[in-house]
Amino acid sequence: MITYELLKALLVSLCLGALIGLERQWEKETWHPGKHVLAGLRTFTFWALLGTLCGYFTQTVHPLFFLAGFMAMAAWMTIFLFFKNRVSTDPGYTTGVVGLLTYLIGGLVAWRQDRAALVLTLTMVILLAMKPYVHQALHKFSKEDVRMGLQFAAVSGVILPLVPNEPWGPYGCFNPHAIWMMVVLVSGASFGGYVAVRLLGQRLGMALTGVLGGVASSTATTLAMSRESKKEPILAGDCSLAVVLACSVMLWRVAFLATVVDPAIFMQLVVPFGWMSIPGTAFCLWRVWHHGKGHPKGQVAHYRNPLSLRDAIQFALFYALIVYLVKLASDRFGETGLSAVSGFSGLVDLDAISLSLSKLAKDPGMMDLAIKGILIATLANTLLKSAIAAVYGSRVLRLTVLPVLGVTALIGVGMLFLK
Repeated sequence: MITYELLKALLVSLCLGALIGLERQWEKETWHPGKHVLAGLRTFTFWALLGTLCGYFTQTVHPLFFLAGFMAMAAWMTIFLFFKNRVSTDPGYTTGVVGLLTYLIGGLVAWRQDRAALVLTLTMVILLAMKPYVHQALHKFSKEDVRMGLQFAAVSGVILPLVPNEPWGPYGCFNPHAIWMMVVLVSGASFGGYVAVRLLGQRLGMALTGVLGGVASSTATTLAMSRESKKEPILAGDCSLAVVLACSVMLWRVAFLATVVDPAIFMQLVVPFGWMSIPGTAFCLWRVWHHGKGHPKGQVAHYRNPLSLRDAIQFALFYALIVYLVKLASDRFGETGLSAVSGFSGLVDLDAISLSLSKLAKDPGMMDLAIKGILIATLANTLLKSAIAAVYGSRVLRLTVLPVLGVTALIGVGMLFLK
């Protein structure tokens, strides 16, 4: 039985090591043809088998066998790379690190952690294979973009763990950790949309701009596209497509954010939001079918930094205020007060009120009230974007966008009365 388990572990580590080695050899021969392969298929297979055998001997011979093997391999790798770099311009640090990880993967297999070993192997292979594409993508980012990425890392990975996780204040509604978690959630959605625009560009057409704008900020997209339709009248039709797409995607962004807070709320939102998205979807399909996706020249929309610390703090404070007002209105004025708060908040920030109401929906008997509040906030936000399009948009944009948003709002009103 022991022999069978050992042979099985050796076979698994052999396959995983061979997979890593195959990628390393393929990478060198594809991107650097003619250059000597520092470590390829055979070498990485041997390293994985070595890790498995050392892990087995740790269990049967001496408890420090695996550690000694790792230290010996690390020392050998350091000496080898040191002398290699004296005569070569390719340091080979990646191969060295991957070699040590391959040894550790062999150890995971020896300790019957096959799934973890497989996940780690596939992750390594994907990252290694994406190296040239990652380098190409990095050239599209500026110093400001890197600063934004570091700022998001600080917001999500440094500040969040340090924020206390306990209820404070009246009604126990001020939880600093929950408030900052919402900042991370919304900032992450905005940052993801921003990165996608930077990587893919806007040459894919206004359709992509509208989808990403709906993820990042449908209100900002409506304002940018409305102004663009006046500056470039020839693009007014495509700007209309971007605005309607952004407004339609916005509905499902709200549903996604609400579902993150309370998964049970999704089934309550899918019907009204499904009906409300029909006019926008029909218009977008008609526009793409008859006029194409559009190919704007140059950059037609400027996406500002969605991760400024000031904006994050402002959102945190506003979200805390909305949470308090929702609790206060629900406690003192019931459904009427909550509806007023929802309408006001939808004009200012749809994400904040949606997240607050989703949290409220967790309380027994509050689900219907929370759904009504989210619908009211969504209607208020839709009316705000209609006003922006009417004031800043060209005649063509107004004639196409306003009827679509108007029908969307009417359907929302109907859904509201059915609740």
